[in-house]
Amino acid sequence: MNITLLKKSGTKEVINHLTLDGLVAAIKEGEVQTAVKKFREVYHLMKVERLDDGQVTTNWEGGIRMPRICFAADYQKRKEQWLMKHYNGLVVLEVNNLPTYEKAVEIRGLAKKLPETLMCFLGASGRSVKIVCRGELYGGGLPEDEAAMRQFHLNIYNTARRAYQNQFGFDIPFLEPRLDRTVYMSADPEMGYQADARPFYADTERHELPQPVEISHEEDRLMPGRTLTRTYQLNWTFIVETVLGRYFDLPDEEKEATLLMRIASMCLEQGIPLAHAQGLTLEHPVLNRDRLLVEKIFQTVYSVAEQEDYRKKRKIRPLKSVPEDTIQAMKTEIFLESNFEMRKNLLTGVAEYREKFSDDQRFKPLTEAVRNDMTLKATELGLKSWDRDVNRFIDSTRIQQYDPVNAWLDKLPAWDGQDRIKELAARVPTNQPHWEKYLRCWLVGMVAQWRESDKQLTGNALTPLLIGRQGCGKTRFCKILLPPALRDYYNDKLNFKNEFDLNIALTSFALINIDEFDKTTNSQQIVLKYLLSSSDVKFRPPYGKTIQFYRRYTSFIGTTNQPKPLVDPTGSRRFVCVGVTGNINFEDNLEHEQLFAQALYLFNNKERFWLNDKEIQTLIEENEPFQRLNDLVEMIGETFRRPKDNEHARWWSLGDISQLLASRYPNFDTDTTFQKIGNALNDVQFNFKSKRKTKHMEYWLIEK
Repeated sequence: MNITLLKKSGTKEVINHLTLDGLVAAIKEGEVQTAVKKFREVYHLMKVERLDDGQVTTNWEGGIRMPRICFAADYQKRKEQWLMKHYNGLVVLEVNNLPTYEKAVEIRGLAKKLPETLMCFLGASGRSVKIVCRGELYGGGLPEDEAAMRQFHLNIYNTARRAYQNQFGFDIPFLEPRLDRTVYMSADPEMGYQADARPFYADTERHELPQPVEISHEEDRLMPGRTLTRTYQLNWTFIVETVLGRYFDLPDEEKEATLLMRIASMCLEQGIPLAHAQGLTLEHPVLNRDRLLVEKIFQTVYSVAEQEDYRKKRKIRPLKSVPEDTIQAMKTEIFLESNFEMRKNLLTGVAEYREKFSDDQRFKPLTEAVRNDMTLKATELGLKSWDRDVNRFIDSTRIQQYDPVNAWLDKLPAWDGQDRIKELAARVPTNQPHWEKYLRCWLVGMVAQWRESDKQLTGNALTPLLIGRQGCGKTRFCKILLPPALRDYYNDKLNFKNEFDLNIALTSFALINIDEFDKTTNSQQIVLKYLLSSSDVKFRPPYGKTIQFYRRYTSFIGTTNQPKPLVDPTGSRRFVCVGVTGNINFEDNLEHEQLFAQALYLFNNKERFWLNDKEIQTLIEENEPFQRLNDLVEMIGETFRRPKDNEHARWWSLGDISQLLASRYPNFDTDTTFQKIGNALNDVQFNFKSKRKTKHMEYWLIEK
């Protein structure tokens, strides 16, 4: 593919042909670097005007002498006429008039990240960015007829412009994408170039660009979003409330006619037809006690409208009784629902949005800046909108309550019967005899936690703890457990020092990996024991006045290099210690849909996802080798016992006891004095038999 390069030669421009690779090299290597540098030094002094073909005229003597590039086609010049040799299907977006060079560098960096960017570079002024994109027909290839080329070129330009506007978050001014449009050559060693950039697709048909729905020009006599009949009905209710009040005593006969007269007069003034006003009043349980009186009063009041003088002096004032705040709230709601899709993410607690008329259909957080943009846009469209109106709607229950985890589960296919949990367990080489059963129980418990944590008495307390050498793949295995669609809800950094962070983590993440579990202190493991069994989350949010209840979504998994990570014997039943004996297969090719479809199937079919008493006792025994004893008394209790009557034992010196403890427990301090060991042996819970020798004590013990 060749592009067209126009160079100044005296008073004429000469056409040259250059490949894309050649152009990239010229821009990166600074072929016109000297000219670009001089141009940038004086650009702020210039008065410039951009022509339709991309040329820029200026009051600067000599004008702009840099070459111009035409990306759209390969042209040749014959008898002062441009003739197209080949159409390239390349469009150029120009982000011009940026405030600073740094801003231009920032925009170039954003453009480089997008897969549709074929080329992007700083403009010659240093205050602009040129972005080149490819286009293709839906069926592949490019149009051959020139009229079709022009329409196709416009369609591709509009598609690309909308896409980049959405990514950048600001408007890119429309510049007519003529086939002969040019941009100036520049010098940019950090330019972006992707030869295999993804194309935009379009056809050769003329399209009207979709416009956001505007509601600021609703007919004055209509309530926003309501039909004419419904407007009359709602307006009548406001009139009755105005006359009678929200809470009223039954009117006596003297007041009844007066009240009916006021209602009829206000209905007439606000343009409600007689049939609607009288008909609704006759249906009212209080105002219809004398039907003849109602009919005569309304007919009498409405008859004055037939008098010409009355019609001249009295102008109908529709919706006068409807509060202005009510009208504005209705208009704001219609504006937001017409232009945006909004939802509240129940895991993160953050409202999210996407524009209905946008190429970017990803949901993004509704930040304060975005809310301000919405308010400004509503104001530009003619609404008397305030920040509070927009915020009230967004922070209400009227927007969709979105549960990303359960929304994903709802779309799962039926389980195909293949045991994916067994395959997942086989990825972890271990000598844990019941690893597959525990993993199955944990995964079904995870689905149960997501599905109905608000109905359970305890949370998914079972927690696999992968124990193995560094580099065997423990952490990377944990990261692939969730499907890509839910990996935003995976966390491996838990802040035990902040109670609020702990509470938020329980309700904001689907899976938490307690990485480097051995770094948790004794007190933190006690806190963790409480968190594992909690079925819901109760805390007072910042600036909140009351304690609030939140659903818990989180299940836990842990990893450690420490061979004896457990420090709380009473809490070991919550952990499944899995000694990793080799390298874990952490290749990210799990069939997540079928894996979780199996877990969901088991949950729906009432498979038990908790351990019974016998299984808990087995788990505690299996975890004993991973129990770290920090207390000397605990070590002695785990190592020796008192002999029974007539049971063979032997006398142990303090030196012998110290040596055995050192061989059994890596964390035993070999500098522990005999006096301290003796004090521990004399603890009342043991009641060991002892005797004094010449230099030391001996104890009658049996080694466990």
